[in-house]
Amino acid sequence: MWPACGKLDLVGLSQSATRVFLRADIWRTIPMTHSDLTIPGYTVHGSIGQGGMASVYLATQESLNRKVAIKVLRNVEHDSASAKLNARFINEAHFIASLNNPHIITIHDIATLANGDHYIAMEFVSGGDLDENLERFRAPQGALGLIREIAEGLAVVHQQGIIHRDVKPANILFRKDKTVVLTDFGIAKEVDNNSDLTQAGFSLGSPSYSSPEQTQGQALDITSDIYSLGVILLELLLGYNPFKGDSHTGTAINHIQQPVPELPAELAYLAPLLKRMLAKSPGDRFQSCESLVKAIQSVHQPSVPAATTSAPTGQRNFAKPASLQSRPLLALAGIASATLLIAALTYESETDKEINRLLEQAELGLEEERYIFPEQDNARYYFRQVLLLDDDNSAAEDGLAEVTARLVQQYVTQGTEALERGDLNRPQGNNALYFYREALALDADNSHALAGMGQVASEYTRRARADLLEGDIKGADRNVKRGLKVQPDDEELLSLRKEVDEKMPRAKRLIRNVFGKIREQIDNN
Repeated sequence: MWPACGKLDLVGLSQSATRVFLRADIWRTIPMTHSDLTIPGYTVHGSIGQGGMASVYLATQESLNRKVAIKVLRNVEHDSASAKLNARFINEAHFIASLNNPHIITIHDIATLANGDHYIAMEFVSGGDLDENLERFRAPQGALGLIREIAEGLAVVHQQGIIHRDVKPANILFRKDKTVVLTDFGIAKEVDNNSDLTQAGFSLGSPSYSSPEQTQGQALDITSDIYSLGVILLELLLGYNPFKGDSHTGTAINHIQQPVPELPAELAYLAPLLKRMLAKSPGDRFQSCESLVKAIQSVHQPSVPAATTSAPTGQRNFAKPASLQSRPLLALAGIASATLLIAALTYESETDKEINRLLEQAELGLEEERYIFPEQDNARYYFRQVLLLDDDNSAAEDGLAEVTARLVQQYVTQGTEALERGDLNRPQGNNALYFYREALALDADNSHALAGMGQVASEYTRRARADLLEGDIKGADRNVKRGLKVQPDDEELLSLRKEVDEKMPRAKRLIRNVFGKIREQIDNN
């Protein structure tokens, strides 16, 4: 079993990274730069998460044509600490892969890149985290069902002698089919292993959901995870986390001292369940997730007594004729239907508001010609963010296409200007070849960029001929090579290649004779 370690966030995806679902065809219109990741067997579409020690990419596994999230552990230093980190990364992935439960994140592949970096290809979870799905769990039965499913997943983890230690809404994710997934085992540890790296400055779990013993750095058992589940259930029922204070210390003190708040009358039947889940002492809690699941299954919401329709004693109930009763009811029904229709037509969810805000920012980026820079404040970035929230948003798709078209035009213009200056392949990142190639990377059939590449090859041809006329065989050879890299099948350049090769031996003899005479003069003097 692998050793305990501080927060690494190696397997689980971050909140922002896990709620996305990007269309591969849209990403292909914006190719990656040369510094981006290449993994054999995968088409990498782009980065969706970045951390201090790992990066997350959205990719398509080519053999099965399925979306995956690839997490790469970046190693800068190759020392003993990095070796331990590598081992932890791989062992942790193997552990998660060994778990067989629909509510645990699925690992598809574990391997190493050519440069020595390790990566994990895992299930791509696109339905967002719990905070983004709260409306589905406002009702008590919905909340209980969610906690039960997470407990079933945790039971499998606990059976392997592992404590998760970071159960919180951000680590509870949802697939597109609405099923729940527990992720982020970055600070999980063995039940019997009391070692830790908290002294080295690693944070240990989220204080808002940590058990009293966890906030105090004491020894933990599996009931610490059950406590965290209790906090989540309480938050779902009340609409807020009653233990969350104004500071890290305040929150920790609340977990240690503050009793479980009294539930509203309609939720009082859940008080015994929460009391055991949130007991301050680990021994007073449910001792396993299996027992917690059974307790949840035995909870039954009390039935609400039917409202009485009999008239009070001493009063007579004079009923109206049916025809008179139905008219106001029909009128009220009509008003209610109209109200609901208006609400449905005008309702704008928080996600819709965010999408509209991002689209406005993207359009502003287009107007100000901020196509891909500055980072995270450009048109392409905002359109992509929209697609993270709505993978079929036509406005964002059209916007990305517009960004691509404008970038191509911009690169062609810059390439033409560099060609006029004579900057064929220098300076780096600001020459004709660079700009035309960038344009063709976005639009492989762009006629202007293709014509520009032809002009670059022609200029190399002209320079090579000029070098031959001046007897500069080395210069001619250099320009022919560069031209053939641009247009490998160019007949004129291929002909020049033969001519240079024929003259090269004579040139070498001339250089040798010249240097020989110079050396004789130096020796005589």
